[in-house]
Amino acid sequence: MQLRSHPATPMPQVKALEFALSRTDDGGVEAYFECCCGAGALRLPHARPAAAADALWRHTCCELFVGVAGDAAYREFNCSPSGQWAIYDFSAYRVRDPSNQIIDGSAPRIGFATSAAGWTLQARLSAAALPRAAAGEIELGVAAVLEAADGGMSYWALRHAAARPDFHRRESFVLRLSDLT
Repeated sequence: MQLRSHPATPMPQVKALEFALSRTDDGGVEAYFECCCGAGALRLPHARPAAAADALWRHTCCELFVGVAGDAAYREFNCSPSGQWAIYDFSAYRVRDPSNQIIDGSAPRIGFATSAAGWTLQARLSAAALPRAAAGEIELGVAAVLEAADGGMSYWALRHAAARPDFHRRESFVLRLSDLT
């Protein structure tokens, strides 16, 4: 599937940003992002040890939003090309849940590679990282923030539901876990 840049933040140096989602054997999710762009078109964070870090969305970062249908609460996963990650819990639209407890085994496993054609990022979320619900009730939003070499930002998603980039809107959670193979 193809992510699209928000109309307010075009980035012509990116030819395409594609993604695929699949179920893992343990009931988790694997996300695969492939960005087709020229070498040096984007600022990519340098590799770091895999660990939790805040504000990854201020630079090139791939994101997944996961919630239960009919429930205002949701979880945001940020996966950086650096190998760092963040997990944020929200009790409602952009209302951070202060408890935000990271469950053992819920940290995303991230792989990143560059090539002459661009880069790929693979993120694996265990079943423990996902909300508890019947499989068909879990909704997902897929997004990415891209930082150009000149520092300009562009916001990409499967669906943009507002005049300004906003991945948190539930109307953007257009995939269902039950639809994944």
